[in-house]
Amino acid sequence: MNHLKSKLSVLIVSSAFYSLSYGAGFAIKEQSVTGLGRAFAGSAAVADDASTLFFNPAGLTNLSASELAIGLHYISPQTNFNDGGSTAVGGAPLTGSNGGDAGEDATVPNLFYAHRINDRMVAGIGVTAPFGLATDYGNDWQGRYHAIRSELLTINVNPSFAFKANDKLSIGFGLSVQYIDLELSQAVDFGTICAGAGEAACTSPQGNDGKVKLNADDWGFGYNFGTTYQATKATRLGLAYRSKISHTLEGEGKFRVPTNAQGVANALSFVDGNIAGDVDLPESASLAIHHQLNNKIAIMADATWTRWSRFQELAISSKDVSKLNSTKQEQWSNAMRYALGADYQYDHQWTFRGGVAYDETPTSDQFRTARIADEDRIWLAIGASYQVSDRLTIDAGYTHIFIDDPKIDETLDLPLNQRLRGQYEGSVDILSVQARWLFQ
Repeated sequence: MNHLKSKLSVLIVSSAFYSLSYGAGFAIKEQSVTGLGRAFAGSAAVADDASTLFFNPAGLTNLSASELAIGLHYISPQTNFNDGGSTAVGGAPLTGSNGGDAGEDATVPNLFYAHRINDRMVAGIGVTAPFGLATDYGNDWQGRYHAIRSELLTINVNPSFAFKANDKLSIGFGLSVQYIDLELSQAVDFGTICAGAGEAACTSPQGNDGKVKLNADDWGFGYNFGTTYQATKATRLGLAYRSKISHTLEGEGKFRVPTNAQGVANALSFVDGNIAGDVDLPESASLAIHHQLNNKIAIMADATWTRWSRFQELAISSKDVSKLNSTKQEQWSNAMRYALGADYQYDHQWTFRGGVAYDETPTSDQFRTARIADEDRIWLAIGASYQVSDRLTIDAGYTHIFIDDPKIDETLDLPLNQRLRGQYEGSVDILSVQARWLFQ
């Protein structure tokens, strides 16, 4: 029974906290409405509004006046699972539905303010949500022992400063103060646990489920910096870097146990306790170019590298229950993102834009989980801006993201040993609006 106790405790907590790693779809790039309209191509070099503070603070010196930008992004992911022979203990099929559309719509705001100090110096502040996640499969789907609900929230406050070193070179840097909050849940097969413990009263594999729910949060700190270089009157280059932010999340794990399994749960230490887990949100670097072809058309491109290889394993600890200590292998890889876009100045009021991007996933078939069913993706984007007056501009953008169908083959640790096999179909639609005010 001690061996069973150890294995089951490790299984529950390590499986749940595994979703602290975010794939390309959970690192929210939607920090600019104008940027969204061109699939964020050239974001480290474009610098056409105050949102440049997030992508490259050096771009603040390119703004003609102080500016306030408030944006709202409606993100609608679609995630559907197709079973490919999922099994429970002993090879019996995993019961339940396919979970329907597990993606949850979300509204992500951001705010940027840039204040021009003089002709060479600009200060600013940005409030963004750079990472986020919201999926819910429901309590009765086949993979409920792997994941039910995953919800992640981050809020990042980013004061920044930029100055022109000379007429061609600008330098900018900023600090990040970041809050992270996480909620994760999954089912616990107490019917199979009771069978292993020899308790006939609650033995009913896949028919006597409990639930575990984890909540944890933390504050972390990081920085970002960048440069822009006006190589010619028409061509500007940008190089930007965002640091990793390390978090030690602390919180509580709570079990909901069926009444007839309460004695077994207590004997095997399925009890509430404090939990903690370390995670590094990875650093990234971007190289971008913006080129003005003529007075109507500008083109831009960039390549962005993200160091997802920091996620090789994730260690979980508990001060209250030693059996909750665990390590989960992750084996993520560094990933690249490439984008190409264009702006068209139709007249003095209207600007239209578009772009395409290819976004690599850091995950692999071998280590993919139900919480992070991520794959390579292609972005197609369009957008427009309308200058209402000399001081007010309204921006809008729309993007559709095509996601390669992710495969999953995830097996939980013994003794439960449930195996989730299948393939996902997914896509994402994003609709964004923004208002920008200029101040002299």
